[in-house]
Amino acid sequence: MLLGKKILLIIILICFQSILFANDFNSLKGEKIFNEFKINKKMKLSIPGEWEAIDKYSDYIGWGIKVEGVTFVEMENNTPIRFFEIARATGLSKWQAYLTSIIEASTFNTKEGGCRKRQHYNYLNVYKKGNAHNCLIVTMLDIQRALNPSDYDSDRVFTLGIRRWVDKNEINLPKIYLQYESSFFSMSVRDEWYVMLYAETPESFANYKPKFTSRDTTEFHPDKIENFPEAKKIMQKWIKKSAQLHKDFEIFQKAKKSQKLDLGDYIASKQKEKQKKLKFSNDNIAEELIKLNKLYKSGALTKEEFEKAKKKVLNN
Repeated sequence: MLLGKKILLIIILICFQSILFANDFNSLKGEKIFNEFKINKKMKLSIPGEWEAIDKYSDYIGWGIKVEGVTFVEMENNTPIRFFEIARATGLSKWQAYLTSIIEASTFNTKEGGCRKRQHYNYLNVYKKGNAHNCLIVTMLDIQRALNPSDYDSDRVFTLGIRRWVDKNEINLPKIYLQYESSFFSMSVRDEWYVMLYAETPESFANYKPKFTSRDTTEFHPDKIENFPEAKKIMQKWIKKSAQLHKDFEIFQKAKKSQKLDLGDYIASKQKEKQKKLKFSNDNIAEELIKLNKLYKSGALTKEEFEKAKKKVLNN
């Protein structure tokens, strides 16, 4: 009887571990993840929120190579206020010489998008050395343009699942999102290539309703944003958020120090934050002491009350 209980306990522990360290690439449509995307106990990506899987794909293309991806949304009143999409190609080491050229072309030489300067990009930061790359793109997402490319565009097949989900569930789809996109590949880290997209509506991010709703007319376009100060301010905040997302993405990837992007203009270092807090604290103390001194000199405080209050301020 005791042996039976031990076996049952082992089975429960194994099941619990399999749930705790489940690979979220295996998420089924309708399943939810909370606050993080995890592959195993060592690879976890911080992604705050409650996310529902709406589309996924997985395919073994031969020679041990697998391509897979999953799309999640956060919903509010039947409206996807945030999208999170992550994809990867694994098992690349055996065909490295052949596949790295394909990755290079897909990352840097695409017809639209990719890790190269584009007129509609608000921010681009790229590390590239040999076949390795680390890329961050900040722009706006014209959702109709993205989901409904030309019939002759090969990307149309990749948006089919999302278009079906939108139609089937009568989703209220906003036209413009703020978008962060990233790509990371380094054989010296692992034989896998990852890409990620995170998008949020301006309404959700900054309580702002876009005035224009296509990629080339929106006030968030770099060619037009100078004429819309509020949109410019929102985009600067979005770039800062994207920088933090990318920092988390680099941690998730286990990127080497030399491969990490310099995002110091948008993410303050811990030392700078500490100095900033210390300066703020010192300024507050000085201000409080000046006030106390004025009260003491005016006769509102006795010397004993003044010394007691001063001691309290200095000890806080």
